[in-house]
Parts: sequence; C-alpha cells; structure tokens
Amino acid sequence: MATPRWLFLWIGWSGLVLSLPFAAAQNANSSVPPQPRLATGGLVSSLLAAPVVGQPYSAVQVHGTTRTLADGSTISHHGHHIVARDAEGRVHVEMRMAIGRNGEPDQVMVFVMDPVAHTLTTWLSNVPNQPKVASLIKMPAPGKGEAAPASEKNPAEDHRPQPIITTEDLGTKTIQSLETTGKRTTTIVPIGRSGNSAPITKTYEVWTSADMGLVVKQVWNDPRYGERTVELKDLSRVAPDAALFRPPAGYEVKDAKETLRELEQKLDANME
Repeated sequence: MATPRWLFLWIGWSGLVLSLPFAAAQNANSSVPPQPRLATGGLVSSLLAAPVVGQPYSAVQVHGTTRTLADGSTISHHGHHIVARDAEGRVHVEMRMAIGRNGEPDQVMVFVMDPVAHTLTTWLSNVPNQPKVASLIKMPAPGKGEAAPASEKNPAEDHRPQPIITTEDLGTKTIQSLETTGKRTTTIVPIGRSGNSAPITKTYEVWTSADMGLVVKQVWNDPRYGERTVELKDLSRVAPDAALFRPPAGYEVKDAKETLRELEQKLDANME
C-alpha cells in the first residue's frame, strides 16, 4: 500500500516542532544576554520570535533564489506561505504541502504559536483521508527549563585567515506601507579560508520595521550560490480572523508526542 505523502511530511515537521521547546529553553537560559529575535514571516523565526502585542497583521512571505550560470543563463526557485499575527501576539503560519487540483483547496499544514498560553498547535487541512487531529506542545515560559551552557568558539583557535566584516546603515525606506530601516553587512572571505584562490565578497541586506517588530525584507548575495530573497508581500494591518488561531471545528486536540506515535505506527503498517 502506498504511503500518503502527507504522512511523511507530517512526521518530518513534527520532529522539527518537537525540537522547538528545547531551542526556546536554550534561548531563555543562555549565559549570553539574548538579543531580541524578530519575526521574518518564516516558520521557525515566527514561532521563536519575541512576542509582539497590539500590532496585528497578515501577509504572504515570498522567498526565492536565483543563480547565474557561466553561460549567463539562470536557475530560479520561488515559494511562498501565509503568516498572520493577532493583537495578543499569537502567530499563525500556513505552509502549502500540495496544490489543490480540479478546484479543490490547497493542502496545507498550519502552525499556531500562543505566547499567552505557551503552546504550539499544529494540524493539517484539506488533506484527503487525514485524521482530524491537532497536535499540541507545551512551550517553556521565559526563564523556565534547563539548558546546557552555551559553548563559544575562540577565534584564536581558528588558524585559517579570518573574514573581514563591515556594516553600513542604508537609511529608511517604505516597504509595504511600513517605514523600515536598512542595514547591509559585507563579508570578504580571504584567500584560502574556504579553499578559494581569490577573495570572495558576499553581502546581506535587511530591512526592519521597528514599529511592527518585523523583518520585512532580506537579500543575500554570494557569488558561489547566487541571490536569495525573503520578503513580506500583501501585508495588511487589519486584525486577522480569530478562527485562524484555533483548530477547525471537529478537530481533536492531542498531545504531539501521542500523535507522532500514532502516525509512526500507521507508517509502519503501510510499509508491511
């Protein structure tokens, strides 16, 4: 019997989701003073970002890469997903698993992070023959839990040539009707550090809205890998529908570890 694609994806994402509480605990308990983490609209950054209240929004995060080949032709890849935040700081991230066919809606996986209840809930929507189950994980409250001390690398122990890193302010720019401030970081990788016979110059540009606590646009340029962009589009500051932040009617809420065990058993049965 063929194993449904959504089952593999669910188990894979569940593994990531189950690791998030440990990441949050390490951030909360590190001996190094934490820097505020801003959401970018991406899954992990949105779920681990510092909560922002009173600034609801919804948007589409668009990400893409473009690589130029030696003959001048290019290879491009693009994708997108939906993100929303309510006035209480709850975050909804909706990732498309498969495009709907014959007029059917897209198959999606939904993640909702609730910084008030310290929970992460995830479920599948529009997937044929799927269990109507929402998996819930309790996240550690700030300052709770235990984490191993963070180990820091000593640059003196790295005998390779060290990169030269400079930053510059790019001023302000309006993006998606938001006032943003920009910064560019330029890194020169010296000869020999990465097996390179000539210096490599790469840049990272970021535009941030302090008002919204959001990274609105990011651009990476590296001659080895091409250009990568991540930005928010179709941004609205209208409060999103409250229904986005709870499982749909008819879904049973279960502990995530229990759900994962059941799915692994189903996967084993399908492979027999």
